[in-house]
Amino acid sequence: MGNASPCHHGSEESFLEQSEEIETPCSEPRMVGLLTSAGPIHKPLLVRDAGENKVGKAKSLPVLDGGDDGQDLEELLSLLEQVSSSVATHYRKALASPNLDVGLISRADEVLRTVGHRVRRLQYFQVRGQSWHSSEANRWVDLFTGHRRRFKSLAEIVRKVRVENRIVKHWQSHSQGQLAKRALEEEAVVSTESLRSKLDLEKWDGVNVFDIEKENRRPLATVFMAIWRRRQLNQLSKAKSGKVLAYLTAVEDGYKQTPYHNKLHAAEVTWVSYFFWSSLSSQAAFAGYFTEVDLLVLVLASAIHDLGHPAVNNDFMVKTKSDLAIRYHETAVLENFHVASAFELMKEHGVPLLEHNLPSPPTASLRKRVVDMVLATDMAVHKSLVEEMERAVRQNQSRQEIDKILLEKNLVHLADIGHPLRPVAQHQDWAKRVTEEFFAQGDREKDLGFSPIALFDRKEAPPLPKGQIGFLNFVVWPAWKPIAVLMGPAADEPEQCFKKNLEVWTSQLEQAAEPGKLAGGC
Repeated sequence: MGNASPCHHGSEESFLEQSEEIETPCSEPRMVGLLTSAGPIHKPLLVRDAGENKVGKAKSLPVLDGGDDGQDLEELLSLLEQVSSSVATHYRKALASPNLDVGLISRADEVLRTVGHRVRRLQYFQVRGQSWHSSEANRWVDLFTGHRRRFKSLAEIVRKVRVENRIVKHWQSHSQGQLAKRALEEEAVVSTESLRSKLDLEKWDGVNVFDIEKENRRPLATVFMAIWRRRQLNQLSKAKSGKVLAYLTAVEDGYKQTPYHNKLHAAEVTWVSYFFWSSLSSQAAFAGYFTEVDLLVLVLASAIHDLGHPAVNNDFMVKTKSDLAIRYHETAVLENFHVASAFELMKEHGVPLLEHNLPSPPTASLRKRVVDMVLATDMAVHKSLVEEMERAVRQNQSRQEIDKILLEKNLVHLADIGHPLRPVAQHQDWAKRVTEEFFAQGDREKDLGFSPIALFDRKEAPPLPKGQIGFLNFVVWPAWKPIAVLMGPAADEPEQCFKKNLEVWTSQLEQAAEPGKLAGGC
């Protein structure tokens, strides 16, 4: 090995820059990147002692004189064993250290990935340089002949080669298709960027999902990706932005075209949850309380919380003895279905959304938190959930002591029922939509021989203003009060909207307060 090597072209600098990427045409494997036009590279190497946390004497890579490749490689392998053992020891110590240096661990992970990649590339060179007596060559022969080493005929060889060529072409076409798909995903990310830039995520009136629906028909994906970009969650999650967008698009398509529990509602809940979280995280009392990991699980739970909703409630699923009610033991039937569907879809699309670049928390615990938040949207647990939150706020003057799991469940639940906190026009729209869905369920119950509750019976239900006044006062307000206390001044605008909506409903009820008009109907 030397300057006469046919693998060496150009200057020393250009050769070193290309050394990690080139595929050598040489008939034998080479230690690419260790030689230059001036001869072998001789670099000092600092090695930490495996038993002590100190730097030992500087060692040097063996000088490759080109005389005996086997001897040079043997020396390098010996040194590699020593260094890898030392690195492994100190890596474990760094992870176990109470003063964990996240930057150092990230750097170590990056270096280990790079080294692993280079080692794996050696297998490619091995295939080119090996003889036909090697085990790898035997496996290639076995591909055509099974375990026998003799071909039956030339025709047999030709036939098998043709089959193999078709297989190779198929997978080449498949790979190109995957590349094209990824390109389209990235293009979709860019194509909606202009719309996302118009959203003011930090202002209570800065997002209107109805307007987004009119402009691009993708309110959920647009809102989620706006949050993803603003908070740079792409630097946290191992999932690529294009894959995340593809997944959110699939989730959005999984929402049915129902009056209320649809992709618009999912987008609204996702953004409102974010607004609550962002407002709390900016409070001095919550300094250091939240991390971006908390935001990731919160917005994911919000986005998927009603996936595939059939526009009927859990009571209907149980009364009709649906397959889902049987599967989930008549407990939080729809909520279990929503979250299970979301994770099945995530697996199907191969999106490691909850896998992250930090040493903790583990992915399994994040998944559990997402499940808990979705299950907390079941109205059957509303009262106990709200009461527990009230106690936590009352008993913990230090906000740092509030149970984060409890808080995030209440944030998503409040966002789910919180349309009375939104501007009047939007709240009026949501109220009419949910009423329409309730009445449709009531009609189905009557068709099946059941008696729906008054709220779901279009003939027995109270007037819409009266029903909404009860909903605002006895459902939303108790859930809002403890969160409002924690949000401080950031709660002023949502609360003003709430009071304005209450005034509007009260006014409508008073206008309709004539003999015969309060008995029923809406």
